[in-house]
Amino acid sequence: MAFSEPNQISVFIADDHTLYVDALVIALQQQTGTTFKILGTAPNGEELILQLRKQLPDILLLDLNMPVLNGLEVLPILRSEYPKLRIVVVTKYSDPRFVRECIQIHSVAGYILKTSSLDELLHALNMVYQGSLVMSKNLQLYPKDLMEDEPENPFDENFLARYNLTRRELEILGLIAQAKSNADIAEHLFISPQTVGAHRKNIMRKLNISSTAGLVRFAIENQLG
Repeated sequence: MAFSEPNQISVFIADDHTLYVDALVIALQQQTGTTFKILGTAPNGEELILQLRKQLPDILLLDLNMPVLNGLEVLPILRSEYPKLRIVVVTKYSDPRFVRECIQIHSVAGYILKTSSLDELLHALNMVYQGSLVMSKNLQLYPKDLMEDEPENPFDENFLARYNLTRRELEILGLIAQAKSNADIAEHLFISPQTVGAHRKNIMRKLNISSTAGLVRFAIENQLG
C-alpha cells in the first residue's frame, strides 16, 4: 500500500540575524507531518529581490529591520512584482502603525512577533499556506490611547444599518480581526462554536466577502479590531 508524501511548504527567509536564521532553518527542517523546504535566505531587501527572481517560495518570512533595504521599503517592490506572494512579517516590532501598514497597505498574509513560540509560527505558516491571514496574539491594531478616546459604543447605528449587521455580528467581526478562531470567539462570548460559525457565514453573506482574510481586512479598515 502506497502512502502519500507529507505536504511540503517552500520557504524563503529574509533576516539579517545569522544566528536566528540558522536556528529557524534547523527548526523548520526538523518538522514532520508538514515538511518545509528552505529555498534560501537573504540578509537584506536588495539581496532578497535578486534571489526571488530566481525562484519563488510558497511563503516568504520577512523581517522589517534589515540593512540596505528594510522590510517596509522592500514590501511595495515585492507587491508590484509578485502580487500573489504569501508574505509573513516576522519582527520584534508590535507598534500598531507597522501592523496596519503591513496588512492594509501591503496585504501581508501574516504578522508574527519574534517573541512568539515556534508552535505559533508553525501554525501561522500552515494557516497562511491554506489562505488565511494570521497575527500574533495580543497584537493591537490601534494604540490603546486612541481606542480610549473613541466613543464608548463603537457600533454606530448608521454603520449597522449600512451593512445590515447586528450588534452581535459586529462584535464577532471585531474578534475575527484579532485572528481569533471560532473556538476562541465562542469561549470569549460564552456561546457555542456552531453559533459563531453561523454568525460568520451571515457576516460573509451580508458583506459579500468570501474569505476570513477579507473579513479581517474589512474589520481593520473600519477600526473594528
